[in-house]
Amino acid sequence: MKKSYNYIIQGAGASGLWLAYWMHKEGLLDDKTLLIVECDKSKQNDRTWCFWGDQMIQDLSFVDFSWSQVQVFGESQRIDPYTYYHCRSEAFYTFVKNAIGSSGQIDWCFGRVTSNSQIGGRVSVDIQIDNDASVESLNVVTDWFFGSGGASVKSSEIGLWQSFVGWRVKSKPGVSLFNSDACTLMDFGIEQTGKTRFLYVLPFSGEEALIEVTQFDKEILGLEEGQRLLQEICDKRGWDISVIELENNAIPMSSIFDALERFYAPDKRIVSLGVMAGALKPTTGYGFLRMMQHGRSIALALKNNALIPTLYRKKRFRFYDDLLLRILQKHPNRGKQIFDQLFQHQSASNVLRFLNEKTNLLQEIMIFSRLPKRLFLRTLFAKWMN
Repeated sequence: MKKSYNYIIQGAGASGLWLAYWMHKEGLLDDKTLLIVECDKSKQNDRTWCFWGDQMIQDLSFVDFSWSQVQVFGESQRIDPYTYYHCRSEAFYTFVKNAIGSSGQIDWCFGRVTSNSQIGGRVSVDIQIDNDASVESLNVVTDWFFGSGGASVKSSEIGLWQSFVGWRVKSKPGVSLFNSDACTLMDFGIEQTGKTRFLYVLPFSGEEALIEVTQFDKEILGLEEGQRLLQEICDKRGWDISVIELENNAIPMSSIFDALERFYAPDKRIVSLGVMAGALKPTTGYGFLRMMQHGRSIALALKNNALIPTLYRKKRFRFYDDLLLRILQKHPNRGKQIFDQLFQHQSASNVLRFLNEKTNLLQEIMIFSRLPKRLFLRTLFAKWMN
């Protein structure tokens, strides 16, 4: 390992690897060096990522399933111009590592960044390296530090969590339980118990699917409770299945990570990635495509000596998210009503367009006009009074 690099990326998850990928694609690593600091030596298939888009920005060979229809209240709807995509993290990691593997300018180290500080136009980075039998402390200097490490906030600062427990399931051979042409993104016809809960079903074939219970609440859905709910759902729907994989995670639903400016200051050399950069939309938790786009925009800015862009979002969409989060925090039992009315009065493609922040103001007025007006107005009034 060198003592000095042009770039350091903290974390080899989605945001860090996307940035490394685009740096390589844009030729930044032809004559410059990159160090990737990863704390997990055994990282393989640690999560599933899903996203929707109106076009494949490139040939994403790691995508293994896609759907052009979704189930809404038991009926299939096309989501043109969108397609919903699924990928396993292991396939994505392999895709990026194969793409950047030909570069001789990239070093990897397994450890964690303990501190970083900008001194003039460079960044001093302290790294604790795990050598199995011993721990080594090292100081490295870099021109640019990109951090996708864990959020440095207290749990109490996160108003709501999106937590989920999922099973990858398989039916008995020859028994078809699922409609593989359409996925289910939000089925609220499950036990709520005063919270906001929904079922998520991604059918890979008639015999295999990912089924997941998701909860929006101040409390995180426990593994035992989540598996109890999944078993009850399978029993009620007559799904005789075996579980072949388990998923369990929680992500913050908060606007505290939102970028308030479009660009970093010209002299700023420490740049956030991932959650800390506001990659996750507060009300949905989706972020994979935003991380891809952010990585590319950063690489292009570096290539062109331009200002480094943030993940800035239009003020009105930040306002909508904040309003919904306030409602779910104060009235968690009203989430089902809100989302049911949203899907009753809007096509699934319009909902996805709105969640993708691609609607115009008139379309948004029409969407909100069909939602519980008094609830939104009371919440808005309370927000203003505070």
